Amino acid sequence: MICLGLIDSYKAYYENIQRRVIDCLEPNPNARKRAWASAAVQKIQGNTNTENYPHAEKFLSDCFLEYGRQLSRQQDLSLALIRCGEAYSRIVDSKNQSVDETKSGYLKPISETLNQDIREITMLRKKVENKRLTFDHRKNVLERNAFTTNAQPDQAFEESKNQYEEALTTSTKAMSNFLDSEVEQIEALFNFVTAQLSFYQDAARILSDLRGELQMRRDHARQNTPYPVGSKQGLPDIPSFDPESTNLQLKPKYDNQVKQTPACVALYDFDAESPFELSFHEGDVLKLIEQVDDNWYLGELNGQEGHFPTNYVRVLCPLP
Repeated sequence: MICLGLIDSYKAYYENIQRRVIDCLEPNPNARKRAWASAAVQKIQGNTNTENYPHAEKFLSDCFLEYGRQLSRQQDLSLALIRCGEAYSRIVDSKNQSVDETKSGYLKPISETLNQDIREITMLRKKVENKRLTFDHRKNVLERNAFTTNAQPDQAFEESKNQYEEALTTSTKAMSNFLDSEVEQIEALFNFVTAQLSFYQDAARILSDLRGELQMRRDHARQNTPYPVGSKQGLPDIPSFDPESTNLQLKPKYDNQVKQTPACVALYDFDAESPFELSFHEGDVLKLIEQVDDNWYLGELNGQEGHFPTNYVRVLCPLP
C-alpha cells in the first residue's frame, strides 16, 4: 500500500521549493509583481519584448555609468566606472538568461506537476474517500438488518463495494505512476543547478576581467598623478586681498534671473524597495534629474539620489 503521507510530502515540497526558488531569482515581491503585470500587459498588446525583473545589478550598472559620464574630467576614474557599468550590465544579461532557463527547465515542470499530477491524485483520493463512506454506510445498514431479517447483500451494496474498489485501484495506480517519475524529477533539479552554475561562472569570468581592467586603470592613474598630495607645485597662485582697494566688487549670491530647476512635488508617500530607489513623503519637493522611462524618474531629495515612480508625483518644472 502506497504511503499517502509520501504524496503529501511531495505536494508540500513542490509548493515550498517553487516559492523559495522564485524568491531566490526575484527577491523583491513588489518589483516582481510590477514586472509580471507589465509582462501581462505587453502580452495582451502583442509585444514580445517583455520587461525583465529589475535586478539590483541593473541599478548598480546604471549608477556606475551615470557617474562615469559625470566624472568625465577624471579620465581614469571615469573609464573605470564605465567599465564597471558595462560589466554589471553583462551580469544582468546573464542573470536574466539564467532566470529564463530556470523557469522553463525547473519551475515549469514543477507547476505542471502541481496542476496536473498532484491535482489528479488529490481528486482521486477524495473520490476514494467518498466511495468508502458510501460503502461503509451500505455495509452498516446490511449488518443491522442481518440481526432482524437475515438480509443478504443487495445490488446497492455490491455496487457501492465495486465502486469503492475501482476508485481505490485507480488512485493507487496514479500514485504509483507518479512515484515512478523520480528520474524526471531529478532531471528538472539538474536543469536548475546547471542554469545557476552557468550564471555564476559567467559572473566570475566578467568580474575577473573587470578586476584586470581596474588594476590597469589604477596603475595608469598612479603614473599620471600630476603632483603629490601636499605639494604646492602646480597649484594656481591665489591673488592677495587689498582691503583698501576700490575696485573690489561683490557678486550677488544669486543672479536675478535664475533658471528654474526641473522639480516635482510628491502626491503620496513612497518607500524605497531597493538601495537605488528614493523614499519621500507627501508634499516633498524633489529635484528631477532624468526620466528613465514612462514609469520611473531619477531624482534627488536632501542630497540623496534615487529612482521613484512617475505616478507618485506631479511635475512643477519639467525636464528640458
